[in-house]
Amino acid sequence: MLYTDMGMDSEARQALRTIRRCVRAGRFRLLVHFTERMDKRGLVWPDILVVLDRPDDVRDGGPERLSRPKWIITGTAADGLPVEIVCVLDEDEHGELTVFITIY
Repeated sequence: MLYTDMGMDSEARQALRTIRRCVRAGRFRLLVHFTERMDKRGLVWPDILVVLDRPDDVRDGGPERLSRPKWIITGTAADGLPVEIVCVLDEDEHGELTVFITIY
């Protein structure tokens, strides 16, 4: 872990650990809206990884419409653009799964 997450509360630290673990294991899904927004902003997957490695903030977005925990990760992409990533924590038959909803 490149980033020290000391300023986050314990739930945010746990959520970030889960998201990072899912990404490392390939246990994530990018919604079409997420990839469209990445394309529109000129972002690529390494930009997302930079934000996940060095977030400025991770905050609870409350439950989303299916009652899954939603998290908003704020940071700076590799090219210096400020970014907010919205994702939800989910599970499927294989275990933990992070679903990337949107990015702005």
